[in-house]
Amino acid sequence: MNRRNFLKYSALSGAAAASLPYVGRSMAAQPTDAVGPDPAQQAWMDLGFGMFIHFGINTYYDVEWSDGTLDPIKVNPTRLDTDQWCATAKAAGMRYIVLVTKHHDGFCLWPSRYTDYSVASTPFKKDIVAELANSAAKHGLKLGLYYSLWDRHETSHDTDEYRYVLDFMKGQLEELLTGYGPVVELWFDGFWKKQQSGWTKKLAAGELEGEAGFQEQNQARDEAFVQAWRQEGAYRWQMDHIYQYIKSLQPDCLVMNNSTTAYPGVPLHPVDIRSGEKYTQPNPNDQKVWEWLGKSRYLPLQIETTMSVRGNERFKSGNWFWHAADTSVASREQIRQYLSVARQMDANLLLNCGPDPEGRLRPVDVDTLTHLQD
Repeated sequence: MNRRNFLKYSALSGAAAASLPYVGRSMAAQPTDAVGPDPAQQAWMDLGFGMFIHFGINTYYDVEWSDGTLDPIKVNPTRLDTDQWCATAKAAGMRYIVLVTKHHDGFCLWPSRYTDYSVASTPFKKDIVAELANSAAKHGLKLGLYYSLWDRHETSHDTDEYRYVLDFMKGQLEELLTGYGPVVELWFDGFWKKQQSGWTKKLAAGELEGEAGFQEQNQARDEAFVQAWRQEGAYRWQMDHIYQYIKSLQPDCLVMNNSTTAYPGVPLHPVDIRSGEKYTQPNPNDQKVWEWLGKSRYLPLQIETTMSVRGNERFKSGNWFWHAADTSVASREQIRQYLSVARQMDANLLLNCGPDPEGRLRPVDVDTLTHLQD
């Protein structure tokens, strides 16, 4: 390691060891009229309804998750139409669109300097993030980006977590936050790969990691998990530094860290938005004001769900990526119910579509969304 990198790692590791403190015995504070969203949060809340796009190497191999070894040679969206995605979103009344730029497999939809596992190694070659950024601007939509913390292709993820976070991941975030214009939200996922403590109930062998059943949610359980996150996961991911770095590049970019369906609405500090994946019924106990750094802070909620309603054995409530055998679709009435739940919870709804291998939305999704406001 050269002197420059030694000094960088030493300084940032020391900063992480004295990371932003876990504040108080109770992470939750009772909402008050005096605590509300800041201007950037309010502007994001005013968007209300957005489209989520799961598209990537998994689209071409009929899987939801993959391990970073699939060959990019299959990735060739010959009729890629990001204008179609955005026009459909606009017709549905959506005001923003969030793209999965890199899922857990590590495959990148932009030609990153930090990996060859990207669109640059495909027959298609083109920068899909740039294509969508241009289309979103053309159709008046705000752009959001999803980025998986967990990377199953990049070896430093498992062998040198400081190098992975501070060189690889931070470098890729710089590319995404400086190359495509304003980003309204940055969506992290996969935090659990460096979070060994805090889980109170493991799933059966072979199932998804984490916990099942948010019906068991209660304040004490949530607070214990946030404390475990602050003591381990936030440190190992260097999240205090990463959060501040994001803000140095785009101060109004709101950060979210998906707490999974096991802990919906629980903030993995530092964040600006909370995730409520697959909320289909109102939660009257949703906590909106949380104690952070000695102050009460309002943290708005985003509810994420998908147009697919059938799913598969592993993802029973609906697929996120495209699958030829999955022709299921949420009805307009269901989507209106999702919107009603979001309104009741003062939350945004992010509704996922999985474009097909040609790069186009399913006709049934286009028809359903285009006529959603009829």
